[in-house]
Amino acid sequence: MRKPVILCIGSDARYIYTCEELCSLGKVYSYGTNGSVAETAALDCIGQLKQKVDLLVLPVLSGKGLDITLSEGEVVSCCELSPLLAKNAVVTGGRLNTQIIEYFSSLGHDVEDYFDREELVIRNCIPTAEGALQIAISEIAVTINGTSTLIIGYGRVAKACARLFSAVGSKVSVAARKLSQLAMAQNDGCESLPLGELSVAAQNADIVINTVPALVLTRSELEMMKKDALIIDLASKPGGTDFEAAQRLGRRVVHALALPGRTAPITSGKIIAEAVRNIFIERRETDVFTRH
Repeated sequence: MRKPVILCIGSDARYIYTCEELCSLGKVYSYGTNGSVAETAALDCIGQLKQKVDLLVLPVLSGKGLDITLSEGEVVSCCELSPLLAKNAVVTGGRLNTQIIEYFSSLGHDVEDYFDREELVIRNCIPTAEGALQIAISEIAVTINGTSTLIIGYGRVAKACARLFSAVGSKVSVAARKLSQLAMAQNDGCESLPLGELSVAAQNADIVINTVPALVLTRSELEMMKKDALIIDLASKPGGTDFEAAQRLGRRVVHALALPGRTAPITSGKIIAEAVRNIFIERRETDVFTRH
C-alpha cells in the first residue's frame, strides 16, 4: 500500500520534531519549519513539491483569513497550498479559524483541528505548566518555595499548574466560577474561593496565573495586588488581563502564549504528531468503511 505524502507547514521549532515523528507514517515534506531532520524533504519554495499531498499539517494559527505566518515573518496563503492537495486530502492545524475550515471543506477535503483532540490537550498541560514555572523562576527574585500562588480557573492546565507549584513549595489557592471546580481544588489540597472574591484573594498573591480566556483581571483586581506580584496569563488571545491597566499601574505581566513550543519543542512536536497521526488514521479508516 502506498505511503501517504505529508506536507508540514511550520512556524516554530516544534514542527521540526512533528515532521520527524510523522516520517514513520509517510513521505514528509516540510516548508517554513526553519530546520529539518534527515528523513524530511525540506522545501525552499512551495513550487518544488511535485507530488500530490494526502495530509496537510498547518501550524498553530492566530487571527483570521487564509494567510499563514511562518517563523521568519514569511506568509503563505491557503490558496497556494490547495492546488497541491490530492482528492479528499486530510487537512489539520491548530486553532483553525472559520475561514480556513470552510475553504478546505468547500474543496472536498477533511478538516480537523488537532487542538480539539483530547489526547493533545491533556498531554500539552505538562509542558505548559512547566513553562509557567520557568517564567516564575526567571521573573521573581525569591524562591518559588514559600510564595503564594493564585490560580484563576481550574481546568486541565490550571490543575497541572497547581500540582507543579505546590510540589515546589508554593501555597496555592484557586479562584473559579463553578462549585464543582472549587470542590475539586479543595480535594487537591488547594484553598479555593469563588471568582467573585478574586480582588480579595489577589491582595496576598506573589504569583497570579490566569487560565480563563475572558477578562477577569480588571483594573480593580490589579490595583489590589502587591506591587511586585507577577501575573502569568496563559489564556489565548486576547487573554484575561487588562494589559493596558497593568502597564499604567506598573504591574508585571507575562502573556505566555504557545509555551509548549517555546519551552519544550521536542515534547510539543511529538504531541502534535501523535494527534495528527490519529486524525489521519481515523479518517482513512472511515473512508475504507464507507466505501465498503
